[in-house]
Amino acid sequence: MIFQEKKSVNAGPSCGTGEGVAHSKRWYVALVRMHHEKKVSERLSKMGIDSFVPVQQQIHQWSDRRKLVDTVLLPMMVFVHVTPRSVWRSFHFLRSAVIW
Repeated sequence: MIFQEKKSVNAGPSCGTGEGVAHSKRWYVALVRMHHEKKVSERLSKMGIDSFVPVQQQIHQWSDRRKLVDTVLLPMMVFVHVTPRSVWRSFHFLRSAVIW
């Protein structure tokens, strides 16, 4: 009979938060002012921080023309991809942030 050792794949602390993994990025939700989602995302990009704003293209029609407009799917929210240590550096100019 051949016995094999169990291999451990635990990459972080036993509580399961993942904080012990070095340089692991997480997604956070930043709450911003209404209609400022794209501007905040541009500012974060200039700072070198990854961000995501879900948008959908819609056709808006006026009496004289039609236009293809990008509308934000989740108003007042910007998703930010940063390490846990750099969260507050990223969010210092924002209204608030939801962290989980």
